[in-house]
Amino acid sequence: MVFEVVTSGHRGLLAIKDVVLQGHQCMNTPHFLTIKGVEVNAGQTAAFHCTVNGRQRDNFNLWLQGIGGLKAPMKSTKPWNNRRFIGTFDVENTTKGDSGRYRCIVHSDKGVGVSNYGELTIK
Repeated sequence: MVFEVVTSGHRGLLAIKDVVLQGHQCMNTPHFLTIKGVEVNAGQTAAFHCTVNGRQRDNFNLWLQGIGGLKAPMKSTKPWNNRRFIGTFDVENTTKGDSGRYRCIVHSDKGVGVSNYGELTIK
């Protein structure tokens, strides 16, 4: 497997060797379902919904990260079922400068989960 890596503004590659595939999902380390892109008019609020696989715990730190370090505050979390929950993030009063890629990140004492990127398009 090869992943794209951005570190200190420089692009590179990260190679991983000896990946072990398990026949079940790990519920201790949180991970995401795919997030979708959002399209709004300038001045509107863009809402991203991050669905986390893993039991919600008090020690979870969940945030939305945009390219260039933009962050959006979490509006709410709600349980989906006993093994998933959804975090909702609002990018308010959007401008063209808010356009770009955003991803969800969750951190707990069991590990870190990072989603795919969802594109924010401002008309």
